[in-house]
Amino acid sequence: MRLAAPALSAAVLVAFAGLGGGRLFAVSTSSVLVLYNAASPDGSEIASYYSQKHPGVQTLALSNVPTTEQVTWDVYLNQIRPQVLGALTNSTEVIVTTKGLPLRIYNPKPSPFVFAWKQYSSLESELTRIDTINSRDLMGNQGWQYNPPTGNPLAVNPYYYADAPFSHQTYATRLAARLDGYSAADVEGAIDRAARAVLRPGYQFIVDDDPSAPAANIDHMPQLAANVLAPRNLGYTYDNTTTFITHTPAGPPRMVLGYDSHGVYGGGAPATPADPRSYIQTQLAFQRAPGAVFQTWESYNAYSFTAGVNKAGQGLLAEWLKTGGTAGVGNVEEPYVDIANVANEDRLFEMLLRGYTWAEAAWNATRQLSYVNTIVGDPLMVFQPWVEGDVDFDGLVNLYDLTRVKAAYGSAAGNPRYDFFADMDADGRVDLYDLAYVKARYMNPASGTLAVPEPASLALLTVGVGAILALKPRRLTAAARRDSPSRSTSQRPPHRQASDF
Repeated sequence: MRLAAPALSAAVLVAFAGLGGGRLFAVSTSSVLVLYNAASPDGSEIASYYSQKHPGVQTLALSNVPTTEQVTWDVYLNQIRPQVLGALTNSTEVIVTTKGLPLRIYNPKPSPFVFAWKQYSSLESELTRIDTINSRDLMGNQGWQYNPPTGNPLAVNPYYYADAPFSHQTYATRLAARLDGYSAADVEGAIDRAARAVLRPGYQFIVDDDPSAPAANIDHMPQLAANVLAPRNLGYTYDNTTTFITHTPAGPPRMVLGYDSHGVYGGGAPATPADPRSYIQTQLAFQRAPGAVFQTWESYNAYSFTAGVNKAGQGLLAEWLKTGGTAGVGNVEEPYVDIANVANEDRLFEMLLRGYTWAEAAWNATRQLSYVNTIVGDPLMVFQPWVEGDVDFDGLVNLYDLTRVKAAYGSAAGNPRYDFFADMDADGRVDLYDLAYVKARYMNPASGTLAVPEPASLALLTVGVGAILALKPRRLTAAARRDSPSRSTSQRPPHRQASDF
């Protein structure tokens, strides 16, 4: 287990090294088509809410579509696909589904002698290949895994591990994402949090590996820790024991931005008929940061978005969203244990930390199409660099930020007034340093330049701030900045007990 807590500005500079300024995202609001079921009030509400948050997206109401979570292949091919095709343009890069549309497509094996047939796929995964997969035979044929020359090449994702922004013109596919949850309110909350996905000090990534889990020998958790998080000097916990990680390390409070585990196969208590809540609601005690991403090696973690519906007692993405999470990758049915069948976590977070959108990062890490994989959350979410001193993540440092720090001034973790986001150095207390830090970065919203606060905001500052401003911004403690030697991709980072912190 390892924790690396970067200095205030170094975290952003290191994490986004190599991104480059002014990168033009191929995925933008004008390239997004949002689908909703005309028979679903929740879907209509979510589509409307999303279009208000992202002016310029296109919306399409689908008619004569069941509101059930599972439909058969003919419903997709004969009722959903034609309507969506009619609304697509060459500039449509992302297709977004909403609550009330089918989640899972059932395509029973037509004959016991058909080779490499897959009976299920997610609506989102089929939509990535909507232009070319036009029959049930193509939908069910995943033969490329076993016999690539004669298998179905359309089941292979051409954007997988591509080092470039996504483009429909280049890859002849689409990106797809789902806006779903137990309720419309849960979805809208996740959309709001996606807009505040900012990489700032005090955030933590939980990488909970388990040597006894079925996928322990093929997951990419060691690579995520050693090759993605450690070089960027980001705070993370890596554990490769059978202990199920439910808390962040002891010390100052930390919010979790990324969670990667084996779920029930790594020690999480499964849901039961008496209590359909899984470990996500009952055991994971840490707070989720805005933008928090979920990835687990569980077959049915996106099996349903209906409260109380759970398969094999596994954790559900819907619970992650309900408890403050923002996005995640999952499976609507059994994907089978193979790195080709489940999103590669190291690539997923690598792309996010390089500034790609959620839709680009998630599909870039997923090898298969027309399969059971689904991507949940705002496809336009981006991990944005932190504007130092910005408490409310609106990109400005102004009176609102000063007021929020002043409201929490003098409090420490555990106090009801304590505000993690007002704690600039994430040391567990809001004090004179935090107030001075924000004041030193106070900006004129109109010009975007540093400015002296107006008298009203100056009145918020306590006596002695002027003296503090003369000091250089301090860094976190040496213990918090402790780093480990670099490791190769094949080497699993060592485990440390929480007492080491």
